[in-house]
Amino acid sequence: MRPFQCGVIVVCLFALPVSYSASQQSVYDVVKRSSDAVVLIVISNSAGEETALGSGFLVSADGEIVTNYHVIKEAHSAIVKLSNGAFFPVAGVLASDSDKDLAIIKVNGKNLPFLTLGEIDKLHVGDHVIAIGSPLGLEGTVSDGIVSALRDVASKKWIQTTAPASHGNSGGPLLDMNNQVVGVITWGVNLELGQNLNFAAPCSEVTALLVAARQQPKPLESVASKNDVSFTGSTLWTSLTSGRDYSIRHDGDYLYGDWVSIPPQV
Repeated sequence: MRPFQCGVIVVCLFALPVSYSASQQSVYDVVKRSSDAVVLIVISNSAGEETALGSGFLVSADGEIVTNYHVIKEAHSAIVKLSNGAFFPVAGVLASDSDKDLAIIKVNGKNLPFLTLGEIDKLHVGDHVIAIGSPLGLEGTVSDGIVSALRDVASKKWIQTTAPASHGNSGGPLLDMNNQVVGVITWGVNLELGQNLNFAAPCSEVTALLVAARQQPKPLESVASKNDVSFTGSTLWTSLTSGRDYSIRHDGDYLYGDWVSIPPQV
């Protein structure tokens, strides 16, 4: 009986690595299953002139698209192009967060391909990841790398990755090998300063923004006009004529100026 038992154990040990490797998807598999949900976003100004290109990805079959806030912040109109050549005008913005550089825009579509969001807690340094986007307008460009670090920069969480990204990749998905979005490609370090230093907003921030998304899209023009004001919340301003200090606040369509440090005699 003992020789037979040893033989079974040896066979099982050799079988384990084979079954493990078979469960892993290749880059080709992930791209094949994901690329149809990645879109090119073409931004136009108030004169209808094309001003910028960016990336995004669908997160629902009815046309909810995640991208970067900086991609759409100057947009007066935008067109979304799918990998199959279909075009959709952007109906508006469902939610945005300028601090985290994320936005959710809406197109009117049905039965569209979409991606699922992963869990950031399951992402580890060294994990293999894939970026898909439209750098310099080159649609469907794929790059891969690893998670270099999970960082807190300026009180914000970022995924640092070696997956190469260029202008136009902004807003595209960073995918794990289970075909789930773990981050949104957002920014990179100038090549003259460092190689393969690219950063993505974690998928948990997208989940939070989707929860806050309104049912009716807000026009793109309202996002653009909001950014014509260089201050939000409260900003201290000193008059060059009177020398008085004012607290300037922007609330909706109104600006408020409050005189601060009022002299006791006044």
